[in-house]
Amino acid sequence: MQRTRKYRRRVKHILGERQVGRQEEADQLAMLKSILNEMEALITVCTPEDGKLLFLNDSIRKHFGIVSDGVGEVCYKLLQGLDQPCEHCPYLELIQEPDKTIVWNHKDVNGSIFHKTATLVDWPGGQKAHLEYAIDITELIKTQEMLENRDKRLGILNSAAIILLSQSAENFELTMSAGVSLIAGIADVDRMSVSRNMEKPDGLYASQIYRWSKVAGTSISPLQELQVNSYERHIPRWRDILKSGQCINGPVSLMPEAATLKSFGCMSVLAIPVFNKGMFWGFVLYENLTEERTYTEGEVNILRTASFMLVNTVIRNEEAQKIREADRQMMQMMQETEYQNRLLRAVNHVSTVLLQSDTDSFKKDIRHAMGIMAESAGIDRVYFWENYVRESRIYCRQIFEWSENTEPRQDIEKEQGFLYSDILPSWEIEFLQGHCINGMVRDMPEGVRSYLSKQGIVSILVVPIYLQEQMKGFVAFDDCHKERVFSDNEVSILRSASELMASALMRNRLEKNVHKLEVEVDKIFYDPLTDIYNRRFFDETMQRLIRSLSRSGGIISLMMIDIDYFKNYNDAYGHIEGDNCLKMIAKALQDSAVRADDFIARYGGEEFVVVLPNTDAAGARIMADKIMENVHNCRIPHEKSKVADYVTISIGVMTGKVEHTHSSDTYIQRADEMLYESKQGGRNRCSFTVL
Repeated sequence: MQRTRKYRRRVKHILGERQVGRQEEADQLAMLKSILNEMEALITVCTPEDGKLLFLNDSIRKHFGIVSDGVGEVCYKLLQGLDQPCEHCPYLELIQEPDKTIVWNHKDVNGSIFHKTATLVDWPGGQKAHLEYAIDITELIKTQEMLENRDKRLGILNSAAIILLSQSAENFELTMSAGVSLIAGIADVDRMSVSRNMEKPDGLYASQIYRWSKVAGTSISPLQELQVNSYERHIPRWRDILKSGQCINGPVSLMPEAATLKSFGCMSVLAIPVFNKGMFWGFVLYENLTEERTYTEGEVNILRTASFMLVNTVIRNEEAQKIREADRQMMQMMQETEYQNRLLRAVNHVSTVLLQSDTDSFKKDIRHAMGIMAESAGIDRVYFWENYVRESRIYCRQIFEWSENTEPRQDIEKEQGFLYSDILPSWEIEFLQGHCINGMVRDMPEGVRSYLSKQGIVSILVVPIYLQEQMKGFVAFDDCHKERVFSDNEVSILRSASELMASALMRNRLEKNVHKLEVEVDKIFYDPLTDIYNRRFFDETMQRLIRSLSRSGGIISLMMIDIDYFKNYNDAYGHIEGDNCLKMIAKALQDSAVRADDFIARYGGEEFVVVLPNTDAAGARIMADKIMENVHNCRIPHEKSKVADYVTISIGVMTGKVEHTHSSDTYIQRADEMLYESKQGGRNRCSFTVL
């Protein structure tokens, strides 16, 4: 890692000063300890033969809670409480190969992951010392895994949504089975069920209307084997917990109702409540029959969306059945049935549009979705208002609007927002009870009628939006041409569409935040000064290249580049100009690389590395000449250079066939040797070798 290389270079730099007699040994040791104590890495220095500590830096003493300096004590006894060296200690390998640097990742007993580096150095006092660095990379690894799992689950969820939203009454069981199978894969469960609340004289019951398992397949009501359980007798805690919007989540063995759940073979459960029209509708149950586990917050959030889709599919299927029955009974209902089917298709279309939307196109897509619902319902205007709290009072403001055949809303409040209590106090009361505003404007109270009439509204449906039991705002549907009262089915479907749009808005905001996190994660692969790849990117990419090229019998050329007399440059012009010099050299190197597979990285300090996959020695010479020319053309003044009046570079180049036994150090070492030859030969030149 780049920090490890930087630490090692700083230590070797100080140790090197002793070798040329630049300072007294005691002063040098004090300086070295001071530098190591400033580093965040956990650093130990001990004798390689017997593990006796020569030094512990402040970071590792703080990590292990060590008060003394530890000098003279045995490393593995003091730090690990062991009677013999740690299992992963590389001291034997370092003794056998003193010039080797060993790098590995280690997971400790607390689950933290450390990136470790071990090497032998000349320690003050004329002895060899085992120097080891440990850098905590736990959060980085967790972030990478979280992003990978999130993307995978969202992709599967999108596939399940497309399947579920395409269901019809004829293929409901097949569609549900296909959709649930995908969702079960996301959750990694053995059994799933959908239970709807049913009120009986002796209390509330949870009635299973759908069940799926890996072994038994699916069951759909009214099959007799589906269960009807009393909350009071079987799962007494669940009603209040689920009604509050919380989940039941964790190992069955830790739950009061363990006996009941174990009788069904459960080891872990996740019960997610589902609300419809603001009411506690029921829950979706995810069961694991083989292991104990607790779902993470991210997993629960994804499965909340999945649960809503499942229940929405069930509800839409039931509504479709009702519509078909009504159509058979009355010819008069034919137009209503077609109208409702059109609305359902519109909801499916809206769902597809929003599920396929990304952060860049979301504003356009959500307005398109509003238009789809408006055209299907014969609506002239649709707008989305969002609640926000200021000084403990609830305000709302308009964030999206679609209109056709009528003017957009003209009131200034849509930009600034307003207090419910100032303009529409009755709406706030209705919304908090989960009710819609539905009907003709002329039948509404005077204050409301006056406010809506100014906007040309004749009839209106306003649907409150609830997410996780909180009222987030509302979606309004205006008819500016005819008087109407929206039917229960229209309200249900438009409510579903509104909730889909609200969920998509929340998902879009989450994806934006995740994208920001991804951008921050990407920054770890770039050098912030020169804006080219850094040492970490080089190390990880070289590992992949070696695996790939060794299988195909490919070759690789690698260059180590050093700016000549750069310390003199910094001394003469200052570090700000030194940074500008590094940027210009990095730009010259970038301009030299033309192939997509080639890349340049800052190796550390004034050193750069150029990697040329599938480039032979002749090609490497051409590239080296081009780089020398581009740097020469920069004409960066350097009055303290001993080889020219401008900044020059020295290059070491190696070319060789890639073997699976090689590591990036194999190529770096040979290229570094060539760089040394270039410097010994007078600098401002290239030296080449073939591996």
